[in-house]
Amino acid sequence: MRVDKMIGNANLDTRRNIKRNAKKGGLVINGELVKDTSTQVDPNVDEVFYMGEYVDYFENIYIMMNKPAGYLSATIDEDPTVIDLLDPFYQNLDLSIAGRLDKDTRGLLLISTDGKFVHKVTSPNSNIEKTYLVETRDSIDESFIEKFKVGVEIKEESYIARPAKLQIIDDKKAIVKVTEGKFHLVKRLFSNLGNEVVALKRTAIGDLSLDPHLQEGSYRELTEEELDLFID
Repeated sequence: MRVDKMIGNANLDTRRNIKRNAKKGGLVINGELVKDTSTQVDPNVDEVFYMGEYVDYFENIYIMMNKPAGYLSATIDEDPTVIDLLDPFYQNLDLSIAGRLDKDTRGLLLISTDGKFVHKVTSPNSNIEKTYLVETRDSIDESFIEKFKVGVEIKEESYIARPAKLQIIDDKKAIVKVTEGKFHLVKRLFSNLGNEVVALKRTAIGDLSLDPHLQEGSYRELTEEELDLFID
């Protein structure tokens, strides 16, 4: 694999910084100074030092799941969790969930051993849009579009939600994009405007869309190209 990927997976730095520091002499492979961060290495054979620190390689796991309703977005609980849907190999890893979904909400869920990745996906400061397909009890008033755009008042918590995007598909269906992950946020956006969400599915996180070939309850690891979508 590329040496910058190896260093990145060890959570030592970002690829951008690795490239910059390698040019300054911060990368040593098998005792030789290397400035090209695309250099291929074998983590099980080659000895890599980055900024004077030995790179103890561990390949992080990044999982995309099509979450079904009825499962908690938690690593452990008395009730069924999304971790219960994984093979034993994955269940034994130190996994975290990058952006939880309500028990009755379906769709794209990311699970990983990489704490920095999880933090980036979930932090409001990252401004990563989460896209949802929404079905409501009543017809969606077009005035909601502007109200979402300026920020809906969440009365039960006395705060103004971040601006969100609302695209009405038909009478009771819409696409919603938000950049924060507060508890029941999408449901509260509608309930505070007098409507009710009756079905909710997350279809994308940032530029990563839910694999249409994944059945509910199924999962797979992210490809390198998909993972690169989250790299600055």
